[in-house]
Amino acid sequence: MAELPMARPSTGETLTVAEMRYPAGALAGDYARAGAGLGLTVLPLAFLPVTPWIAVPLAACALLFAVFAARTLQRQLTRLTMDGEGLRADGPLGGAIRWDALSGLKLRYYATKRGRDDGWIQAALTGGGTTLRFDSNLEGFDAVIEQAALAAGRNGVALTPVTVDNLIALGIEPPADPNEKDPNETRPAS
Repeated sequence: MAELPMARPSTGETLTVAEMRYPAGALAGDYARAGAGLGLTVLPLAFLPVTPWIAVPLAACALLFAVFAARTLQRQLTRLTMDGEGLRADGPLGGAIRWDALSGLKLRYYATKRGRDDGWIQAALTGGGTTLRFDSNLEGFDAVIEQAALAAGRNGVALTPVTVDNLIALGIEPPADPNEKDPNETRPAS
């Protein structure tokens, strides 16, 4: 992850500009799964006489594996850049969100086994008409989510209970709920 110094306007502290990508090792397994799936579905269609009852499901599965391979390639070609102003995704289906325009933060956990021992988190950040989606295989994922949680708190973004639980699981303090009333707040006399 390349880092360049950048001034943080609110406090004068130095904030780094971070460039993040998906590591090749994280994508290698997805490419292998896509290739195996395409091989198991396309090869019978290409080299064996199959009935339509078998060809249609095989073609549908081949299409799903092709979409998965394209999504993996899109992740490989995407570079995320985070700084004090916001987050930018350069590559196919890229976009940019300013921290002061962040209007949504969702985190979803997907388990590969029972329990929370193994799996990944998918993040969706929304703001300024753009949605950026990325998952926890991204280098620097925790740093991006920490900045997004801070921006969500500053912007008064309400988070779902699932997102709050996932922030806590990542060790990130969730922002206060803007819709929650302060229990110490006094009511006006009638």
